[in-house]
Amino acid sequence: MGLMNEYIAKRWNVKQFENELIALIKQYNKIRDTYLIVYASAFEKQIPERILLHDDYYTIHDLLRNKDDQHKLDFFLETPGGMGEVAEEIVKFIHKDFETVSFVISGQAKSAGTIMALSGDEILMTGTGSLGPIDAQIRIGRSSNSSYDYIEWVEAKQQEAQNTGQLNPFDATMVAQITPGELNGVFHAHNYAQDLVIDWLVRYKFKNWNVTETRKEPVTEDKKQKRAEEIARELTNRSRWRTHGRSIKIDDLLDLGL
Repeated sequence: MGLMNEYIAKRWNVKQFENELIALIKQYNKIRDTYLIVYASAFEKQIPERILLHDDYYTIHDLLRNKDDQHKLDFFLETPGGMGEVAEEIVKFIHKDFETVSFVISGQAKSAGTIMALSGDEILMTGTGSLGPIDAQIRIGRSSNSSYDYIEWVEAKQQEAQNTGQLNPFDATMVAQITPGELNGVFHAHNYAQDLVIDWLVRYKFKNWNVTETRKEPVTEDKKQKRAEEIARELTNRSRWRTHGRSIKIDDLLDLGL
């Protein structure tokens, strides 16, 4: 019998489940010598507020501030994503207040959740855990599109115009509706996620990476920077993952160099 079925068979009320969760967190903290916070969204339910929003930052700030006796934080994270700006605020706050931050992933931490996880000094992931691509989702007109797809299409049309001297009427109509401000906004949104990931990987995840695993060669700051750039570039590469909702598992992360 699986763990979920065992708990269902107990037929507990909400308070009993809450007490069980608190007891398990206390056991976890004792084993890991850490302070665990659990942030879990109602992933499959169509609730507007389930994504990462500013209110989440304020709540997390209130829960974790003034923990002067705690030096290690483990952050259990399950989220479909949300605002990258909120992810940035949360990460800056927890790294300022804790010496070591680890992210625990046993479900899905997608999009902005992936950006947060990549700021960890370590990532603790189970076989069921997954991260996701970090290409920004841009709302233009009536639909949301990947910033990567948008940029790729625009660049393809630019190349086509240079090669042939013209665009077909449909593409010309579409291009005419794009303002310079919209186009700049797409580029900035696309680069924003990459910039955060590159900065945080070098600063936190790679800070104790001093020798390569196989050849035992010294790892320079330049090598850390280049590896972080490669990872960030691949995580925004829509051509590799095909869909923003793709689950990136442990083996995929190892293949990326994490």
